[in-house]
Amino acid sequence: MLDKRLRNLLLICLTSAAWSFGFGMGSQLVTHWLRARDQSETEIGLNHACHYLGLAVASLAVPWLTRRLGTHTAAMGMVICGATLALFPWADGPVGWFGLRLLNGAASALSLIPLEAMVSRDARPAERTRDFGLYAVALTLGAAGGIWLGLDLYRPDSAMAFYLGAAPAALSGVAVWRCLMPDSTEAIERSSPMPIQWSRHFLSFGTAWCQGFLEGGMLAFLSSYLTSRGLSADLAGGMMGVTMVGVILFQVPVSWLADRRGRVPVLLGCYAITLAGLALVPFCPGTPTLAICLFAFGACSGAMYPLGLALLGEALPESTLARGYSWYMAMECAGSLMGAPAMGGARDLWGEGSMFAVGVAAVGVVLAGWIALRWTHATAVPAPTPSKHPNAA
Repeated sequence: MLDKRLRNLLLICLTSAAWSFGFGMGSQLVTHWLRARDQSETEIGLNHACHYLGLAVASLAVPWLTRRLGTHTAAMGMVICGATLALFPWADGPVGWFGLRLLNGAASALSLIPLEAMVSRDARPAERTRDFGLYAVALTLGAAGGIWLGLDLYRPDSAMAFYLGAAPAALSGVAVWRCLMPDSTEAIERSSPMPIQWSRHFLSFGTAWCQGFLEGGMLAFLSSYLTSRGLSADLAGGMMGVTMVGVILFQVPVSWLADRRGRVPVLLGCYAITLAGLALVPFCPGTPTLAICLFAFGACSGAMYPLGLALLGEALPESTLARGYSWYMAMECAGSLMGAPAMGGARDLWGEGSMFAVGVAAVGVVLAGWIALRWTHATAVPAPTPSKHPNAA
């Protein structure tokens, strides 16, 4: 019989995977649905950006909701995600399409942040990163399955695929409402405003921004870059799959290592390998070496998300977890909103391979900022202590 903590973790992983399946399926269905209705690539890109905008804005309101609704906030968000995806084919025009995607993004923030706070609150200190690794693998597997089925099941004259993607998300909301153990909501319901100490949590929030930046840019342009190098569409898809396999296979082992060898050293190792992968991809001479670089890049850039979550969780009291993770998600969404435009602009100005230089710059900025803050704190002169002389003023 599973104890309460493991039962909750298993339920969170399963429901998050179901939600992520709908997210992955919707990302493909929306693109093809709009393209079949003669929308430009710019309009399609802006429609996807609306999802991240809604997610970023709503994430800041989640702590207020969780203080009133507890884990029912996540249940409500998952049901709304399913409903907005199911309604998308019924929208008639840009106003409806953009509005539904904005609402879907906002509901996604409600779906994930309370569950992430719960994973951190329930985790044993020595296993927090591993638990987040399992959670991240569940999200990745669900999204990968949704992306694959979305491409396979899409029909330009049928809304059935939208309903198939919406159903798991809505049902996962029902499962969270009915089955999540109630005592896991205590810390979330007590969540109180947290003054954000940006310098103290810089590496966590910077990791969220960096991971979102790379994810947004690579999802938008990696397949185009690969085909520009002469790879067939099928082989380019296979290379994308290699990157995803790296994400899936390495998140839990890297998280396990971080729990035992230190979260900061392992996270910095992931930064180093991610930098190396980004720098080497444009210079890989053949398909095998390209696959190795993409695998390593996917493995380490994907592991950054749970590592950053765990690092933030260990530095926060239970009562502020929801607010801290709200800012974490907002930072990731800010990165996602910036990554695709920055890499796209570089491609227009300097060619296909310049997108990787932009990625290197983004990773380098976070690392340089963290190093500068540590150096500043290390060299800061302590404030003089007040004199205790009886005649002192």
